[in-house]
Amino acid sequence: MSEHKIEMIVFPNPMQHPEWVPPHSPEWYSNLDHELGEYKYPWKSEFDEPTAEIIFAQKISSYLTSDSRILDVGCGHGEFTCQFATQAREVVGIDRREGFVAKANQIKPADSVHFMTVDVNNGLPFPDDSFDLVYTKKGPWLFQSDGNREGNRVIKPGGIALLFLHGGTDGGLRELFPGLYTPFTHNLYDMQPLVSTLKLKENHLNLTEIQMIEETEYLSTPEDVLMKKCFGQNAKLKEFVWRECLPGVEEIFRKNATARGLKVTNYYRIVTARVE
Repeated sequence: MSEHKIEMIVFPNPMQHPEWVPPHSPEWYSNLDHELGEYKYPWKSEFDEPTAEIIFAQKISSYLTSDSRILDVGCGHGEFTCQFATQAREVVGIDRREGFVAKANQIKPADSVHFMTVDVNNGLPFPDDSFDLVYTKKGPWLFQSDGNREGNRVIKPGGIALLFLHGGTDGGLRELFPGLYTPFTHNLYDMQPLVSTLKLKENHLNLTEIQMIEETEYLSTPEDVLMKKCFGQNAKLKEFVWRECLPGVEEIFRKNATARGLKVTNYYRIVTARVE
């Protein structure tokens, strides 16, 4: 009887709370900057390897030579960017958040790595044909025929453009915590909507590959389930979610967690294109 009640728990949807802000909006990034000072996940978990970010880094590295100049658009606190310091002639990371850039400049490992505060909506401070490779890891995409086309301007002819997209988390998570996590309304493996949205041909990009990645993560505690959902939200929203959801999440977590934690699946897409 008690198990039946646990399975029927329906949580309030945080996205319907008036304090909820859309992920990757200016206010969302401001919350991260204020709380963490960097773009870094605050919850505790462990992963099966290779993680999605490792796969993306390997993809970038496969196109680099000692003469490459690369641009990371939306570099955050720069930890991911710095790993290419010894693989390219110059590595440039840009972000609109001054706090993120300040943190990045504290950790840069070599003079070949540069971090700059740049609002891409005001253009990029680089000459035409500056970079051999331009990538964004969940940041702004600068190859838009009906929007920002600065990527087309600063990348060299024949250069590589890479886009890393988070497609959501499931692996049972949305069934275990209804309301807190809502069901997917689309087919994760149907790439056509993404291709149509990107309009690669209109932006003088030839699609090389779209790679789907399923990343296995183990959330360590019930609180980590809530932290993952509320990443980038303010204290008032988190207080509501913890008060209304934590007791039920604790019960469900204890029932379903493995020795490594609660197993979930993160979905990512890597889009690779070459400039005409």
